[in-house]
Amino acid sequence: MEMKARLGAMLLLIWTLQGDTQGVEIPRREMEVVKGQVAVLHAWYSPSSDISKNSVTWQFNTNGSKPVINFSSGQVGYGQNEFTKRVGFSVTMPSANLSFYINDTQEADSGLYSCIVIIPGAPTIYGHIQLDVKVPPSPPVCTLAGNPVVKGNVTLSCKSSQGKPVPQYKWTKAAPVSEVFFSPMQNERHGTLRLSNLTKGMSGKYTCRASNTAGTDSCSINLEVITSSNGGVIAAATLGSIVGLVAMVLFLVFILRRRRDTEDEIANEIKEDALAPKRVSWAKSTTGSDVLSKNWHAVLHSHQSPTP
Repeated sequence: MEMKARLGAMLLLIWTLQGDTQGVEIPRREMEVVKGQVAVLHAWYSPSSDISKNSVTWQFNTNGSKPVINFSSGQVGYGQNEFTKRVGFSVTMPSANLSFYINDTQEADSGLYSCIVIIPGAPTIYGHIQLDVKVPPSPPVCTLAGNPVVKGNVTLSCKSSQGKPVPQYKWTKAAPVSEVFFSPMQNERHGTLRLSNLTKGMSGKYTCRASNTAGTDSCSINLEVITSSNGGVIAAATLGSIVGLVAMVLFLVFILRRRRDTEDEIANEIKEDALAPKRVSWAKSTTGSDVLSKNWHAVLHSHQSPTP
């Protein structure tokens, strides 16, 4: 009996406190909005006195407390931060409607917002709203890894640099043969599609769609499966180009060496021509000696011959 009396007294006290204490009414305690849109945070209260004397403040309570907007003494004030010039009260103040808006919402605006109403001679009242700003996927980038030849394997990849929540990825193949893919060929979380044992019929346009609850975006890639012979032709053409380039270089080296040798021969001939007069003088000297020798032998012969 005593226990029931104590419980009844506690419930009466709680009911009394609730009746005496006003609160800020929040119709939606959790809100979602897409980046760039306008977010309106709704709130109101039921004043029992002159509302012109009350002060209203909205704060952003993530990573510390930042003033967003306030009304006091008949004036509207703004916090000097990232919310400046993007916020405003939804109605002319003073009012029992405490709602305010945020223009051009950004991902960093996500967090807890608190409305504080200070009433002279009465307890301060509060209200809280959790705002979640979602971000659509950024345009994804499609890439191909592997050798797209018959019986070969390739992996198509798709990735968005931004997105909240984290985007999911789905690959599809367009006409002439439309096709959808499932696990394990397709990994929707990582955006990969593995194609094994390729055939010519698997050639075509493949599209990846990145999506989350905020939006979608896509990219495409054209896959052309070639035969191994085509691959050989391409390799042979590449090798032929390399061989041709090497042959051209060798030919140029040969021409340069031939030109250098020709210039050396011409230089040697010029040197020989410059030395030629000395050999002529020597020849003349030799000729003079021969004549003198012949005359000398003639004189000796005339002296040795008997007179008749």
